[in-house]
Amino acid sequence: MAELERLRREIDEVDEELFRLFFRRFQLVEEIGKIKKQNGLTLTDERRESEVRDRWRSLAKKYGIPEVLADNLLNTLFSVSKMRELNPSSKRRITLVGYGGMARSLASLFRLVRHEVVVTGRNDSKAKSLAQEFNLAHMPMSQAFQWGELIILALPPEGVKSDSLERTLPLAKGRVVMDILSSKASLFAGLEELSARHGFRYVSIHPLFGPYLYPVGERIAIIPSSTSGDVEEVVTFWRESGLVPVLTSLDEHEKAMALVQVLPHFFLMGLNAGLDSVAKELNVDYSRFHTTNFRELHKILKRIKDLEGVIMEIQSYNPYAGEARRIGVRELYNLFSRLEGDKNDSVRLEDRK
Repeated sequence: MAELERLRREIDEVDEELFRLFFRRFQLVEEIGKIKKQNGLTLTDERRESEVRDRWRSLAKKYGIPEVLADNLLNTLFSVSKMRELNPSSKRRITLVGYGGMARSLASLFRLVRHEVVVTGRNDSKAKSLAQEFNLAHMPMSQAFQWGELIILALPPEGVKSDSLERTLPLAKGRVVMDILSSKASLFAGLEELSARHGFRYVSIHPLFGPYLYPVGERIAIIPSSTSGDVEEVVTFWRESGLVPVLTSLDEHEKAMALVQVLPHFFLMGLNAGLDSVAKELNVDYSRFHTTNFRELHKILKRIKDLEGVIMEIQSYNPYAGEARRIGVRELYNLFSRLEGDKNDSVRLEDRK
């Protein structure tokens, strides 16, 4: 037992040394963050992250440590490191309109960066609840629109088209208004027209990540309109808030979303339905046979089910959705035909033997 206690004390000493080294690593990260800020660089450097990941995997092999442990630890280190690098040059007054998943995600980010934030929306109790969760302020919409410098419409399409928002938007005169819609084509022109009429600057944005907390290092698409003015202010704001800005046009964004959202979501919804149907027809419980890759895929399929409402909005509003689905089905049928053809060729070859 004395030997057991000695070994445990040694483990405690190693643990303390690990935390001392983590602390030193974060000190170095903060110094790097200052250099990045001075040179206008984004927090995420994908090339450097790839180099570090490769080195960690090599070290894991060298010391006989499972790669999955190295990967999981490194993912956490990357995330925390980016948080430590955050230090915007100025704190902004932000009016966050909405209280859904993406509003919550942005609220967590702004709280981390220590911007001044007011949460508002048509449902006063939901707006108050989100504000309280992150210790932010809450105001009625009319007051909040006059208070903020940057107004972010974290709303679904029906919220952006609502009468209450249209009545409140004139109060945004002289401010920057941003929507976060995944598909822009149906509402972009309307918001642009309202901005010209009421004198606010309209910049459309699209957070390229899901509704999860503290999305530091993720990408955000920025789409200027004719009333945006100097969009560099918005680019700098998001960069200093911990995201990676991707400046684009409306048409390029919609085409890109047809590839990275419409088509994958379409196939994944089909896969969900296909799994249920095939399992029923074959009368098999496949839950006991999940492979490593299928477990990861199953997590994605569950998220697809949970986000079905948002996904169907994207399928409906993206102007290239129909074309993307048609091409996708064509290619799927081509694959099906090739596989069936290979099978038939094999049968014919067996017949000739």
